[in-house]
Amino acid sequence: MRYEVSLIVPVYKVEAYIENCVRSIFEQTFMSLQVIFIDDYGLDSSINIINNTLSEYPNRSTDTLILKNDKNEGASFSRNIGLVHATGKYVAFCDADDWMEKNTIEMMYKTIELGDGDIVWTDFYYTSLENEILQIQNITEKKEDCIKALMCERMHGALWNKMYRRSLFFENKITFPDGKDMWEDLYTNIRLFSFAKKVIYLSKAFYHYIQYNSHSIGSSLSEKKIQDIIENTNATELFLKENNILHVYETEIYFLKLAAKQTLLFTCEKENFKKWIYIYPESNKYIMKFRSLPFHLRLLGWAALNRIWILIDLWIFMKHNKNQK
Repeated sequence: MRYEVSLIVPVYKVEAYIENCVRSIFEQTFMSLQVIFIDDYGLDSSINIINNTLSEYPNRSTDTLILKNDKNEGASFSRNIGLVHATGKYVAFCDADDWMEKNTIEMMYKTIELGDGDIVWTDFYYTSLENEILQIQNITEKKEDCIKALMCERMHGALWNKMYRRSLFFENKITFPDGKDMWEDLYTNIRLFSFAKKVIYLSKAFYHYIQYNSHSIGSSLSEKKIQDIIENTNATELFLKENNILHVYETEIYFLKLAAKQTLLFTCEKENFKKWIYIYPESNKYIMKFRSLPFHLRLLGWAALNRIWILIDLWIFMKHNKNQK
């Protein structure tokens, strides 16, 4: 069956959050909506919750597809499977621990369809247990400016506040990087924006990006996650080179590299600050100009670059004391 929009939702160990997510999806005001859940072998009750909730929305049953991976493959693999099964003119994505307003798909569809766009993006909310923070994404409707904003972290690299013309993926052979599930969204978005003919900003917020899931993939630091970020950054630079557009982003590529290694500055491990120096050393001289990074982290990067270890030791001491209180 042909739909106007396909919504792709990877599902992995989100039983505490999934019901709120799926209700927000099934209660969408837009009806020509194919919903594709991909069970990434989480082995919890997430899929049972989806099925039980779906039984309360019989009007959505024939339009909902639940697929299952044979083993845990990761979000990139799952999204690629979703794209294979998507039949919508447009595709959108949702993370299974977040939720969206009921008119999200309708408003994004009307904007991209009436504007004959390839991509539409919106504002969104950072949602914690205590409050919500509106995140404005007001970038000019020029794809090169959007890519610069993505590389400088002025535009969020996520998929979930965007809708895409499905043909943009297939005509340009764009897929998510299997097995590399950190910055896979940024990696893919830079490619999609590069090939887009028209991009549109919708100045409204619909999506609630949950900040209190301690099990989410981005909630902790590991060597695998850092390596995924580095590999996706390298692949992005190569893509820009191969398409002869790297010169357009001559400064932004250094900001992207600084962003790729910024998590090393968040820790209390002195070895991580030393490691920071040697990852993308060509970007280090731009550290104080990288405005998306809080000033104290820029200062720590500058101190590491100049081997002012007493400043970093003092920071680590203060952070340890704060954590013990």
